[in-house]
Amino acid sequence: MSTEWEKPIIDDIRTVESEMLRNVKSRHPLLNEIAMEAVSVGGKRIRPGVSLLAFHCVGGEDKDRIIKLAVALELIHSATLVHDDINDKAEMRRGKTAIYKKYGLERAIITGDFLFVQGFKLGGYMESEEIIGFVASACSNMAESEFLQIDEEHDISTPLETYLNIIGGKTAGAIEASARLGAYIGGGSPEEINSLGEYGRNMGYAFQIIDDILDITGNEADMGKPVGMDIKDGRPNLPVMIAMNLGNEFISKIFKEKSPSDEEIKEAVRLVKDSGALDVARNHAQDFYNKALESIENIASSVYKDSLISLADTIMTRRS
Repeated sequence: MSTEWEKPIIDDIRTVESEMLRNVKSRHPLLNEIAMEAVSVGGKRIRPGVSLLAFHCVGGEDKDRIIKLAVALELIHSATLVHDDINDKAEMRRGKTAIYKKYGLERAIITGDFLFVQGFKLGGYMESEEIIGFVASACSNMAESEFLQIDEEHDISTPLETYLNIIGGKTAGAIEASARLGAYIGGGSPEEINSLGEYGRNMGYAFQIIDDILDITGNEADMGKPVGMDIKDGRPNLPVMIAMNLGNEFISKIFKEKSPSDEEIKEAVRLVKDSGALDVARNHAQDFYNKALESIENIASSVYKDSLISLADTIMTRRS
């Protein structure tokens, strides 16, 4: 079932889905099975969606190229999710057992590598140094941000700037690259490419902040994972950071612990909710949302621009 923002590009999204499955087929039966599962778990498909919408916003005509790029970006994203679950020791991914928990660490690492290679192979077919550079830069930034996140785990004094650097590389930069590449392939002007890239970056920041909020306010049925996981793992999370900065010593104590109990996490979640930190975090997300929409004011009106606005609204109001 498509959401409102997908409607103008629903056929393109379906083509991306089928091409993803076609491009992860392996001669080894088990690798084929795991790779298919990794990309079939689904998700919001925001990166390919943003690429496709940016492409159409600037009047792009070469659909084969943008579909190929969208598939490449989503295969690379799927690879990072497989590896992220290993790094984060996550038990679940979107309500299903994490790949490494189901198939073993070694096979999960290999599957992630396989997906990366398949994604970059598609990108290589573009025969464009600019496109390869865009994708490689986004991936490098993701890796650097993962290292920075590990450096900041269980640190109760992570500054906002460092937090933004982390989510800038992990989430915002990837969505920005998707938008810029879509506009570039569509033949957009430098101004259009920059405007759509700014939209992607700002909505990426908003997306991750809403994700942090949902880690406190969501429910397991919608999220596919328990709430409070960032507190349990000591990962930088904006409302948690704000609550600690307000001087809540219990939250700080639990955040620093390597293995807090479920009851301690539950109490820390309650205290974050009661602290007022969620409203402050939402205001940060709203600021990025506003910047995203301001950045595309100069983009010509179309159903595709309307969908970018609808996507921004969906990100701000999502429950999972």
